[in-house]
Amino acid sequence: MSSEPQGAFEGEPSATAIGVGTRGSGARRALAVDIGGTKIAAAVVDADGTILATARRPVPAVRPSEVRPSDPEAPQPEVRLSEGEPDGGAGGSAEEVFGAVRECVGAALASAEVAPDAIVGVGCGCAGPMEWPAGEVSPLNIPSWRAFPLRARLRELFPGRPVLVHNDGVALAAGEHWAGAGRGVRNLLAVTVSTGVGGGLVLGDRLFHGTSGNAGHIGHLVVDVDGPDCPCGGRGCVEALASGPRTVHRARVAGWTPAAGQPADGHTLAAAAAAGDEIARRELARAGAAVGAGLASSASLLDLQAAVVAGGFAQSGPIFWDALLAGFERHAGLAFVRRMRIGRSDDPARIALRGAAAFVLAPQRYGWPD
Repeated sequence: MSSEPQGAFEGEPSATAIGVGTRGSGARRALAVDIGGTKIAAAVVDADGTILATARRPVPAVRPSEVRPSDPEAPQPEVRLSEGEPDGGAGGSAEEVFGAVRECVGAALASAEVAPDAIVGVGCGCAGPMEWPAGEVSPLNIPSWRAFPLRARLRELFPGRPVLVHNDGVALAAGEHWAGAGRGVRNLLAVTVSTGVGGGLVLGDRLFHGTSGNAGHIGHLVVDVDGPDCPCGGRGCVEALASGPRTVHRARVAGWTPAAGQPADGHTLAAAAAAGDEIARRELARAGAAVGAGLASSASLLDLQAAVVAGGFAQSGPIFWDALLAGFERHAGLAFVRRMRIGRSDDPARIALRGAAAFVLAPQRYGWPD
């Protein structure tokens, strides 16, 4: 295959000049992309799930005029899904965000010494919701992307290659089932608790998409009918109670303040909880209990064998995790529900990238028509 960059990479330094394309061209390799509310990651992945190289970029910064109120009592702004919403918010303008994606993808290929035309396809997991399989994405935490044609834009970078875009929770589920903690499990739910709360399903040993590709979106399962409003427009969703930003917001309203020089984020809150701060402990436990209740409801509906939980809170220690397990036990009344195993993801960032790669490297289980 040619070692010259193709499509939108034309006009950049040649592959030879930047050291791309020197590895053997016979191996099957995919480009994997993972787009969340705050970060973008890309990797080149072999057919056996080996990650050859990775790159990471932040989602472009918020404009000063669009920063959320610092007053913890201030209401959080509504996140609308209407077309024509002004660019900006958590991820800068639409083109700024895609520019960061393009830069991250190029860095991963260069690091792996693989030319753009030497990959077999592109798999991408992106925060949702989205129109699937068209790959038009509207991540709640990237307000400038509303019906953004992510799949079409990636296809411009890689003409002639299959490009498959799905929810990031679905990529996590595929990765856990293909190369992670869910290997050998026929019916699996994968959940990520981070800037938002997402998930994906493997049913009958195959990735399950649902009607619109949003199956497994546990973040918008209602666990408290009188609970707080959710960015999705609903009320009492798991995400409204358990996401990092919402948990921090509750803690600040209740009087928690991070130590001087520390950001008011989920990592700082979890550290404060571990150090004994009562407000931080209470709100982190409340988040865990909400996830546990959501897992119990999911197991009751789907008769699952196992659930794998990823994200910063899942790795934060026993306060969140013990509350999650207690919340599950409290709501898992039926014997078949209680039999579902719950575990933590070993390496969620890399697993999600492997899952995105599996869309094109293992299409019999994890793919769909391009």
